[in-house]
Amino acid sequence: MSFTTLASLPAKEIFGGAVRGHYAHLERLTIGEVSLEAGLTVPLHQHPHEQVTYVIAGRFQFTVGAEITVLEPGMVALIPGGVMHGGTTLTACRVLDIFSPVREDYRT
Repeated sequence: MSFTTLASLPAKEIFGGAVRGHYAHLERLTIGEVSLEAGLTVPLHQHPHEQVTYVIAGRFQFTVGAEITVLEPGMVALIPGGVMHGGTTLTACRVLDIFSPVREDYRT
């Protein structure tokens, strides 16, 4: 499949269903469109994958390692593999998450 609309793909629930994303996968990369409700906390966590989180809409107070900032539309968080990260949405948010290598655990 060379072309798709992320929102048309089956939703994957993560963090116990608190977060729902629609993910597409290549051999070494995963991309997901994720909607988050206002006031939602994504717990601090880590994984071996490198991650880029790009904010499409909303405001998200986000922590990467020892750094904390408020992400707004057009901003990105660059998260090296193995680094603790997470945060709290200040408003409803829509983000793109990109992972390398592929997130096999996010396949539906």
